[in-house]
Amino acid sequence: MKETPVFQIVGYKNSGKTSLLSDLIAYGAEREEKVAAIKRHTHEEPLKVMHHETDSYRLHEAGSFMTGVDSPGRFQMELSHQEEYALDRLVFLYRQFDPDLIAVEGYKNEPYPKAVIIKREEDLELLDALTNIQVVITWNEAMTEDVPFPVIALNDWRKRLSEVYRIAKGEEDHER
Repeated sequence: MKETPVFQIVGYKNSGKTSLLSDLIAYGAEREEKVAAIKRHTHEEPLKVMHHETDSYRLHEAGSFMTGVDSPGRFQMELSHQEEYALDRLVFLYRQFDPDLIAVEGYKNEPYPKAVIIKREEDLELLDALTNIQVVITWNEAMTEDVPFPVIALNDWRKRLSEVYRIAKGEEDHER
């Protein structure tokens, strides 16, 4: 059985990562594929815990480091940890649920195939620093004329989602 592909969308803050990832996920979902998402939260404020006044919240507050709630059509899990979980551990966990694609926002330095968003000229440094770049998404085509990767203008993103989705699934390889 083929291993679930992982595809990252990376870029600096406010470059459009979540919007592009949402489009990619919606594209897969429209084709009845199961797309899983992992988002890196690097902000100072902590994540919010499960809803207050629920049994799962009470279990969490009692000291459970992992709390899961299963209901018809939805499973919710919360995991408290002191150390950072490596992306490969999260990917391993996600693969237990047999998604068709694992879409990742962030984790720039991980080795998975990725799209890199270039919004400002200083973002171009990412193209030298990162590995396994499959495609570059640019806010300004003039800035990325000479990059050695396939480039998609942000304005053309939605028109080219089918191509990007094939790249994400490993059906097209554009690494150089």
